[in-house]
Amino acid sequence: MLFKEGLSRYLPECWKDGSDHILALHKTNLLEKNTPGSKQRTGNYQGRSLRVTDTETGFYYTNGQAYTLGVNSAYECLTGLHGDELFGRNMNELVDNRYFDRSVSLMVLEQGRSVTIPQHVLKTGQKVMVTGNPVFDEEGKILLVVTTVKPLRNNKGKKVNGPTQANHLVELEGIGTVVAESEAMKQVVNRAIRAAYSDATVLIQGESGVGKEVVARIIHEYSPRKHKPFMVVNAAAIPGELFEAELFGYRPGAFTGARREGYPGLVKAAEGGTLFLDEISEVPLSAQVKLLRLIQNKELYPLGSGQPERIDVRIVAASNQNLVRLVREGRFRQDLYYRLNVIPIYIPPLANRREDIIPLASHFFNLYLDRYNIKKILTPEACRELQSYRWPGNVRELQNLMERLVVLSSGVKITAHMVARELEAQVEQSTTCFSPKTPENLEKALEEFEKDLIQHALQVYSTQEEASRALGIHRSTLARKIKKYFS
Repeated sequence: MLFKEGLSRYLPECWKDGSDHILALHKTNLLEKNTPGSKQRTGNYQGRSLRVTDTETGFYYTNGQAYTLGVNSAYECLTGLHGDELFGRNMNELVDNRYFDRSVSLMVLEQGRSVTIPQHVLKTGQKVMVTGNPVFDEEGKILLVVTTVKPLRNNKGKKVNGPTQANHLVELEGIGTVVAESEAMKQVVNRAIRAAYSDATVLIQGESGVGKEVVARIIHEYSPRKHKPFMVVNAAAIPGELFEAELFGYRPGAFTGARREGYPGLVKAAEGGTLFLDEISEVPLSAQVKLLRLIQNKELYPLGSGQPERIDVRIVAASNQNLVRLVREGRFRQDLYYRLNVIPIYIPPLANRREDIIPLASHFFNLYLDRYNIKKILTPEACRELQSYRWPGNVRELQNLMERLVVLSSGVKITAHMVARELEAQVEQSTTCFSPKTPENLEKALEEFEKDLIQHALQVYSTQEEASRALGIHRSTLARKIKKYFS
């Protein structure tokens, strides 16, 4: 007998008073692991599947080891999943295979209490609200997890039918919160999630600071490779003469100065996972042909080796440059561009998706309030000031401003005047470097202009790599000039 006399005291409140589904569970003897006539299914659980049909609420049942015992027909209607493909399978397996974004049953088993969360059924695109309830045995151990499943409703209380777009706050494990209030960003997030299920190369394009790496991480986290490495390689940060050695590795003694034991390379470090090649436009032409071979044949040649090595890695690339223009100018291989651009994703600048500005500002504001343990509020007038700004530095500029406001502003309220003052100071810093001066001669004038130009670029861009690209010089050249003018 599954539910012995007196066992009801261990049940959640919502399942007491003789609920019909408890009677159904009682009759199925679902904890018998070798029921005669049962058919073995995926995983280590054998038994009869449970199907309850007399309710409009969906039910999902798992045992204390997270194996699926059954669902009812309402669950199948709500989610689009069939009980036969779920029965006997462990929830960890279903999450890993991207049936669900997360499992409330696993949360209940971990926390030992009822848990309610919104759940994304990734297999069908449906979104539902689920509540997992633990059922305890007489020793207080979790015997079952009974999960109720109901339609997800929007802010107006209306039922959301069919696949839904991304919410404006998308919580992603290993990534954090992704803000997607605008329709444009919802499409970006949903396109990234759809792209995750294949191994096709993805090319993410957009201005500096729009969040290309975040989108690349979404692709990785939603892919079957999520438990393998996510390797970020900024092509602009690697000197051209060292690019092939850093990316593809080398054999011992391959060149003067090489490590005695050799070097496996960054591609090899991403084995089984995702290789994110940021600023792909900066890859030297000499290395682009090797990168093309890696994508086409899944093999690479370490420096000093005549034998190819097989590699299993998914390529996601990103650029803030117009690659089509670079192809026309002969600075980027056309065949490599087409190989990378199998699944293109374009992230619009923040100025073109103004619906995201306030949700992003609120998210960053609360983030830094928690980080610095400060209590402040953002006034409606301040929000309007934020909304009217153009944000040439995109999300990164907005994030930096919100941190600055939290840390430096006096008082509890962040006013429109405070926001305007910080933005004006930012603009003033970027323009003062071009103020007229009276140099002694032309050589001195050129040096002063070069110094001001570099100083301006370092203030506008967050890294030396970005500044060097904007100035049209190599990063090592910029480093030398920084040392000359500012050290």
